Amino acid sequence: MSKLLSLLKATMSGGIELFNYHGKTERSRRIMPLVLAILIGTVMLLSANAMTADFKEDGIATSTILSLYTFITTIIILTEGIYKSGDLLFRPRDNDALLAMPIKKSTIVFARIIKFYTFEMLYCLIFLLPAIVAFGLNTEVGAPYYLVAITMLLLVPIIPIALSCVAGLIISAISARFKHRVFFQIILSFAFLAIVAISILALNFTTNFGGQSIAMLGDNIAKFYYPASAFANLATHFDIGQYLAFVAINLAVLTVTVFWISQFYFRIVNRLAITKQSHGTNAKYNFVKHSQTFAIVKKELNRYFSTPVLLVNTALGLVLFVVAAIALCFNFDGIAASLVGSIEDFPLTIDELRAFLPGITFAIVAFASLMTFITATMISLEGKMFNSLKTMPVSGKKVIMSKVLAAMLLIVPITALGSIIVAIRFQFSFIDIILVLIGTIVLALVTELIGILINLKYPRFDAESDAVVVKQSASIMVATFVGLGMVLVTISLTFAAVFFAGETAGLAMMDAAFAIISLYLYFTISTRGEEKYNKLSA
Repeated sequence: MSKLLSLLKATMSGGIELFNYHGKTERSRRIMPLVLAILIGTVMLLSANAMTADFKEDGIATSTILSLYTFITTIIILTEGIYKSGDLLFRPRDNDALLAMPIKKSTIVFARIIKFYTFEMLYCLIFLLPAIVAFGLNTEVGAPYYLVAITMLLLVPIIPIALSCVAGLIISAISARFKHRVFFQIILSFAFLAIVAISILALNFTTNFGGQSIAMLGDNIAKFYYPASAFANLATHFDIGQYLAFVAINLAVLTVTVFWISQFYFRIVNRLAITKQSHGTNAKYNFVKHSQTFAIVKKELNRYFSTPVLLVNTALGLVLFVVAAIALCFNFDGIAASLVGSIEDFPLTIDELRAFLPGITFAIVAFASLMTFITATMISLEGKMFNSLKTMPVSGKKVIMSKVLAAMLLIVPITALGSIIVAIRFQFSFIDIILVLIGTIVLALVTELIGILINLKYPRFDAESDAVVVKQSASIMVATFVGLGMVLVTISLTFAAVFFAGETAGLAMMDAAFAIISLYLYFTISTRGEEKYNKLSA
């Protein structure tokens, strides 16, 4: 037992302190993620409480809120875990030291999963706990409810974590057999995410967000997902037998997952560790001289496509943009009819929505761009090599702007191409097409300039894996919340500008606003940004 505790302590210390900084601002940097978590939890609590009160008033079972939020929490953990589990289980940076010790495979796997579990508990506290509190405030509950609530907080993550670990094992095992491992890892990750999406669609979620539809959704979830139904049943009619069965099932799932993964663990780790060997001894090398900017941009693009967790995490907004563009092109009338029909007193008709399509396209581009902070991780991903980067004869400003350019090369072509397709399909005017295309550039530029400034402010060079940098660092959390706020503000201002000033004038105003912001950010990077870069040390 003492060995296991020592192993857990060693394993957790590498990444559980998500914001391990030193210096005079250490306290504020540690408090920041707590404040952000409390803000999200408060929003979730207010929404859950309002929804539960509406259920009670409409005669709908208030336990529906527990089923719904249990499922939401599960989907969040599962979606995030699918592409994080591979790096966390099979590719952590302390593998070489840990595997050299006389420790059982199952013990190592158990320690990895416990670390995974500890991280994912945050989502239970943010998303599930508000529903538990809301149910308790709106329903008469007894002592057994609190026992059930605590048990659910602790056990709800187990099944999605187990599924994520199995998915990570399958993805790692298959991709390790191919030369282009990263490519297959990305394809398989998206395949598993597609399976999750199809499973959600199987619940027959409708576009009508009324109370009865949500109640039907909750009933479907209870039939489809055992923990959701068990929580709702135990919260309203506590049964010791059902309670013990639920605990036993989750512990059995954890035990079986640890045992099954441990059977393949060393084999997969060893296969992933095999280095590529040159097949010839007479290889010829051609050295071509490129500019400093070209070299840095190429390096960043290569690292982006060789880091699956970064690619999958940042590609989500772009994937949603592509899906939205395709949906607009092929089913605009159906989407517009559902929108108009589901919102009471909707101010626009379908024909008026069609007339506002350039502004809608700009808003979709804004969502995709402002939620894709690639540069928020670029400084941190340098790791211990950051000091070597600083010794090169390249100015800090050039390094920073080259990283921004690399990120824009990943975003702008996709948003620009999608915008052009939508513009051709709905016959935008020439000036509207130009304004939307300018928007794809300035929106991406502002996003990535903000992202690199955030990463300069909150770098992390001691992460044990890329997954920690991409998913659990201070800079990515700040960037996410900044992006959400900017999305809400930008979309609101876009619709206001287009509605009151007209399509062309409104788009021109938004382009001008973001161009001015980008200039301000550029001068900030040229002065304080470069100064901060020069002071950083890994």
